This record gives sequence, C-alpha cells and structure tokens, in this order.
Amino acid sequence: MSIQSQSSRVIYGGYNVTATTNYIYNDSGSNAATSGWFKCKADNIVVQIAVATLTASALWYQIEGKRTGLFTNDRNAAIYSATVTATTTVDTLVNVTESMEYLRVGAYVGNEATPNNFYAGIILTDHN
Repeated sequence: MSIQSQSSRVIYGGYNVTATTNYIYNDSGSNAATSGWFKCKADNIVVQIAVATLTASALWYQIEGKRTGLFTNDRNAAIYSATVTATTTVDTLVNVTESMEYLRVGAYVGNEATPNNFYAGIILTDHN
C-alpha cells in the first residue's frame, strides 16, 4: 500500500500554556467548546506532541474527537490523555485508531509558572 497523500495541521507551535482551570485548544489561548477542531478524515491519523520547556509542576494534554450528528449536541470524547511533569520533556506520537470526523488537542497547567512551550500537530495520511 503506497501513500496517496499526506498533510499536517499545526495546533500549537511552541505556545506558552499559562495557568487555566480548563483546557486551551489552540495558539490563541481559546477554551471555547467550538475551539481547535480540525476535520480529520484520513486512513491514518497521528498526533505529534512535544514539550520544549516546562516550568510548571505539570502540564496535562488531551486528544479529543467527535462526530457531528452522533448526539443532538455533538458531544466530544477523550481519546487520549497524559500528564507531563516538570522534570520531563516529551516528544511522542499518538496513533488515533478511532474513526472520528473532528479532532482537537487541549492543554493546561495548574499554576503560574512560565514558560511552558507546547507543540502539537495532526498528521493525516491516505493510502491507495
């Protein structure tokens, strides 16, 4: 099976995640229910996560997915969640095996320590 097409979408490009009580879903610091969603119809979906600088005690991130029309209010579901501690730098790839129409990545830190440089992107691959 050969690759027919491949594209990527940057969600966070080194964004300094600051203290919030909710997930932030893009480099604009938005935490609205409609923020950060990317249409992700592809044969293979990988989310790449990196934390370059972390001065908070921890950074939480979560990959969420949804399908429109599934519920009357298009509820989103957590696909993958993880915590990065202050002594850890993480560079990881997460394969999304669930068939979702839309994906987003949320991140938050629970205290005021900065900077917390977070990177996340979605890689979409279609095969023939």
